[in-house]
Amino acid sequence: MVLTIVSFIVVLGVLVFIHEFGHYITAKKSDIMVSEFALGFGPKLLSKQVGETLYSIRAIPLGGFCNMVGEFPPDDSMPAEEREIYDKAKAKGRLFNQKSPLKRLAVILMGPIMNFLLAVLIFISAFAIFGVPTSTNEAAILGEVIPEQPAAEAGLRANDKILSINGQEVNNWNEMSELIRENSEQKISIRYQRNNQIKEITVTPMYSEESERGVIGVYPKLIREDVSLFSALTLGLEQSYRVFKMTILGFVQMFRESSAEDVGGPIMIASIIGQAARVGILNVLNWMAIISINLGIINLLPFPALDGGRILFIVVELIRGQPVDPRKESYVHMLGFAILMLLMVFIIYNDVMRTFFN
Repeated sequence: MVLTIVSFIVVLGVLVFIHEFGHYITAKKSDIMVSEFALGFGPKLLSKQVGETLYSIRAIPLGGFCNMVGEFPPDDSMPAEEREIYDKAKAKGRLFNQKSPLKRLAVILMGPIMNFLLAVLIFISAFAIFGVPTSTNEAAILGEVIPEQPAAEAGLRANDKILSINGQEVNNWNEMSELIRENSEQKISIRYQRNNQIKEITVTPMYSEESERGVIGVYPKLIREDVSLFSALTLGLEQSYRVFKMTILGFVQMFRESSAEDVGGPIMIASIIGQAARVGILNVLNWMAIISINLGIINLLPFPALDGGRILFIVVELIRGQPVDPRKESYVHMLGFAILMLLMVFIIYNDVMRTFFN
């Protein structure tokens, strides 16, 4: 549990930092005043004022923000201190809404772009450091345990060595696979070794329509081979494109079928990262890259309060030749944010039910 929590906070912290840093550095380069750069939401845990910007870490590690002065128009409820900062920035032409549409577009776009660049860098680094898989180990040793599959739910982990199934000795991966394949939808007893300790669990292989056999969601250990830096660069770009394409297709299918069955929230992500951490750093890096691409794509969806919603208003402004009324745009984003919060509550509820009551 400690490993899961720590790895989740670290991974999510890196992804959020990179995303918000994209907004932050582009805003700074565009001479937009940034009043706060924060990781997390809720009460401040740590904060430090450096120049005109407050840098803070907050209590709820589920996001972050880069507060650019002038993103939203002032109103009567704005505190006097914030109003003073707003007026100073306005006098110097440093409000977000005083900048040209193209500058504002660059600031908003840079968040998702940084997530995509991070994923590319992670994949390239992974291939450069760990090499590429060339074959699988024939021993009955688990290389990867897929989250939310029978093996993971039963407690099996990467590097567990399978000794027997239903009392029948297992000498290699093929023998293990055959016994699992033959017992689809039937409980089987698995005896395994972990860190010099012999343990036993019961698991029910599920029937896979794709492979037409029983599976428990495990892969064998991979044998990897070193590659040149140029090959790592090529492989990293190709892998990034594949993940990007598969993610887009997944979203399209989800919207087409109006199904939220596979949508996961913080608990599901924490579970995936925690299980990846037990496998090793390479798995954590791969999942970090995949989640980073997902985060970038989600933020580009044309929904109010997301980066994509803000981009949509800027595109409308470019087409019309004049901006949408700032107050009306602000109300739309506020409504979008409220809907997103309700959606998050629903997703977390699904996470809890799927994780603890299935």
